[in-house]
Amino acid sequence: MAGVIGRLDRLQQQHRVLGFGYAVVRKYLDDGGGREAALITYYGFLSVFPVLLLGVTVVTRVLAARPDLRHRLVTAIVPHSLQPSVESAAAAMPTSAVPLAIGIIGLLYSGAGVVFSAYHTLNHLAAVPFRLRHGIISWLLRVMVVLVLLLSGVVAVGGLTVAVTVVPGVSAMPQVAAALGSWLIGYGVLLLAARLLLSRPAPVRALWPGAALGATALTVVLTVGAAVLPGLVRRAGAVYGSFAAVAGMFSLLYVLSLGLVFAAEVAAVRQGRLWPRALDRDRPTAADARALALLAREQERDPADRIQVVDGAGPDR
Repeated sequence: MAGVIGRLDRLQQQHRVLGFGYAVVRKYLDDGGGREAALITYYGFLSVFPVLLLGVTVVTRVLAARPDLRHRLVTAIVPHSLQPSVESAAAAMPTSAVPLAIGIIGLLYSGAGVVFSAYHTLNHLAAVPFRLRHGIISWLLRVMVVLVLLLSGVVAVGGLTVAVTVVPGVSAMPQVAAALGSWLIGYGVLLLAARLLLSRPAPVRALWPGAALGATALTVVLTVGAAVLPGLVRRAGAVYGSFAAVAGMFSLLYVLSLGLVFAAEVAAVRQGRLWPRALDRDRPTAADARALALLAREQERDPADRIQVVDGAGPDR
């Protein structure tokens, strides 16, 4: 068995693609990537309704004189199963300025859970020491800005979907055009969100691979999910009954969260040159030492803290 592991270890260390892929999987396991994806899924599900309600409220106010366009845009933004609930809630929103502003602030706070979770996940995957992370004021402001950015991206994707299907001559292949436009919007949103949420300076060359892969995962899930979710809900109905829509949305959100976490891990491994990693834990590589040192240094919490890994013996102050 040791001989087989040794041969496999040499093979993956000698081939860049294999070595890089294994290093991404190892870092995902070291970081508890499944737990991070589950947290994003949980908070994402709780944030879906406030974010959609906020988007519909803004669209309704802006397009008050264009009811047909408003209806098309809301249909493109809101999943079919949620449209009655979201539209009835939007209709119940106050119309006067002050109560409406208070309601919008409440929706922003309610919908920010997924961005809070993404902030902690992104800085954990990048191994940013706790002592270097943003203070509470800067943290809250950045989270709110990213939430507005996310909402703008959702409305932009919905507007693009409407444009390529109703405007004559926009494209001979509206689905392809919508998918490409969604990818570009997702890429821009994810790249800006990473710059804002990451608690240390990072050049675009370090962030673009994760943003590109994340936008690909987002586009695939949105495109495939629109076709698969109704059937998934119907099949789940035999087991979950009225909770089938919830189960279907959770499944798609978890798949998307896994894709985003893996995309961030690819960027982290590439930027930190954390490959090749060793299959045999008794013969660690230099990349293994760097990865373990990053995990240890992440726990620096006080400004004076400096954690150093010495000869595999563990952190030493």
